[in-house]
Amino acid sequence: MDIAAGPESLLPPLVAISLAIASRRVVLPLAAGVFVGAVLLSRRVADGSWAPIPSLRLADGHVLLSWRPPDGSWWESPVIFIQSMYHSVVSLSHFQVLVFSLLLGAMVGVLEKGGGMRALIQRLSQRVRTRCGAQAMVATSGLAIFFDDYSNTLLVGGTMRTTVDRFGVSREKLAYLVDSTAAPVAGLSVVSTWAAIEISYMADGLTAAGIEGNSAAFEMFIQSIPYRFYPWLALVMVYLVSLTGRDLGPMKRFESDAAQSIGHACSAKSDVLSADTKSDGWLWMAAVVPVIACVIAVGIVLVMTGVRALGPDAMGTDDGWLRLAGQVLGNGDSYVALMVGGGVGLVMAVVMHLGMGGCDASTAGWAALAGAAQMLPAMLILWFAWALSAMTEPDNLDTGGYLASVLSDRLDPRFLPTVVFLLAGAIAFSTGTSWGTMAILTPLSIALALKLDPAAGQHGAVALSTCGAVLAGAIFGDHCSPISDTTVLSSRASGCDHLSHVRTQMPYAIVVGLVCIVTGTLPSALGVSPWICLTAGSIILTAIVFRFGRIPEVDCGE
Repeated sequence: MDIAAGPESLLPPLVAISLAIASRRVVLPLAAGVFVGAVLLSRRVADGSWAPIPSLRLADGHVLLSWRPPDGSWWESPVIFIQSMYHSVVSLSHFQVLVFSLLLGAMVGVLEKGGGMRALIQRLSQRVRTRCGAQAMVATSGLAIFFDDYSNTLLVGGTMRTTVDRFGVSREKLAYLVDSTAAPVAGLSVVSTWAAIEISYMADGLTAAGIEGNSAAFEMFIQSIPYRFYPWLALVMVYLVSLTGRDLGPMKRFESDAAQSIGHACSAKSDVLSADTKSDGWLWMAAVVPVIACVIAVGIVLVMTGVRALGPDAMGTDDGWLRLAGQVLGNGDSYVALMVGGGVGLVMAVVMHLGMGGCDASTAGWAALAGAAQMLPAMLILWFAWALSAMTEPDNLDTGGYLASVLSDRLDPRFLPTVVFLLAGAIAFSTGTSWGTMAILTPLSIALALKLDPAAGQHGAVALSTCGAVLAGAIFGDHCSPISDTTVLSSRASGCDHLSHVRTQMPYAIVVGLVCIVTGTLPSALGVSPWICLTAGSIILTAIVFRFGRIPEVDCGE
């Protein structure tokens, strides 16, 4: 007998969110949410009395509960909990996500310890000639390390300190540039430690809405990139303040003090390099080649698997090369492509560093293990998030179905992206983790968007804008949060006071967040092109910087 979803279906995600906010942790709240779901699934309401359900099913058809006590007692709950955790990690697509994340983490570890990435940043910093140029170089270095936000933060913050000191740029400004570049660029990149995890969360949301297949999730991932308004506009703001030398809020005082401390540093030349920026020959190539090889490998495997999936008949059609290319990439196996790309990148990183004398084999091996180990906390969050997502699917508690039935007459679907953006921002601010926020909200938000706007489907403006709003809101809240791991890492790597970094970065984040809503989440849900929204947002940010921004009292040399 089918049982309609009721308000109790909201309990697992609500418990996870509430405990995460209260404890400022993620793993245990997610585990608590999964256990609450197991309790509800063990004894659901049927005909006015509590009765055990037939079974718990995952999206791939696995039956979770193969044994139950004869009296349908509460002891079923631990059984469901344990088996849900087991099936969440043995699912093929989930396993592939874990493998890719570990491989890419290992590659990043080799790039860090081998010295290639440091040599690349130091080589770039030698070209700096002005104060504004130093800031732009920090931002550009952040864009170059697009594959991992942690590595971005630690490498750029640690290696650019000497450069910004030489040109009178405050450490608070360095921390802002590092922090506001790292997560946005990683969240927008197709090849990063974020990508496979985002795709996995989207796949769970699509499955909850009745849409199966990895290609659908990858296609939605690609199509939602223009709708991630906060990361895009955060990068625009970074370059605006870097190139113009204008600052907002408390940052103005720190920049004036730093500029005055060295006199006319804006026109200073970098003819004499410090010991920290000495040349390492061609070692910088050891950082460039593995990343390029990784990207190329991902593209090749996507094309190969896409062509195989379409078959020779589809390849012979006259639909135009652009449409055909979209079909090939959309039907490619993104999980396999990312996994192969991660493996190729890791091998190339080890070979290049060994061949160019960056490190020995033992150092490379330990660096790879350390890099992979850095991904383990994120993997644990991901594991519990998969299990929680399984609890809320239509075959189980159907949380999305209940929300859709309640909100269909009360919430205009066009406001959903804005609501999701604000909710994600609040959760990330309170918990200090953008990954945990995405784990909780992405599957549920996508399923809800598709059920509130079923006619448009996964390619509709509401669904894509909602999908982008989760990531955007998570990064926005993360940038404002004093307990965020990347915020702490940014201040530590840049060598500035942590609270000073939070106070100076928050005005920029709030301004970008407000512009993101006004020119992004609201109009895009009405069908306005996301590129028009981003253009309008960039224009408004430019006007704000020139109207309210102030240049330090030392000439910027521009």
